[in-house]
Amino acid sequence: MSKTRELLNELQNLDMDIQSRIDEINELEAGLLSSPKWSDVKVQGGQTKKVDDVYAQLIVMKEAIVQDTKEVINRKLELGRLINQLKNPKSRSILRMTYITKTYIEDICDNLRISKATYYRLRKQAESELEETIIGKVS
Repeated sequence: MSKTRELLNELQNLDMDIQSRIDEINELEAGLLSSPKWSDVKVQGGQTKKVDDVYAQLIVMKEAIVQDTKEVINRKLELGRLINQLKNPKSRSILRMTYITKTYIEDICDNLRISKATYYRLRKQAESELEETIIGKVS
């Protein structure tokens, strides 16, 4: 698989990663708000922990997830900026609609008033243009 195809597949899957992290944060927050007000928590055979310690651990965990989410979002922005460097506006549009907004092929064809065959030809051309941009950045 070419480097361009790998980056485009990564870009396409980042939304799912971001959403799962947001869901995880929401679950943590819901758990913090709905937790019973214990006086302490004890793991079998372990030491008794104060509720404040448990809350502190959950807050640290939430902050770590938030930071990780920011990094994933920054990666998505970085990959989007690679697409923005393409000179051909139609190439940018096709790649953005395909990999960032995940527009259905039929809708892309309708929006651009092109056939499916033209879409596939233009997408391949846009991917080649992106490959050249990536190679140019590396060298």
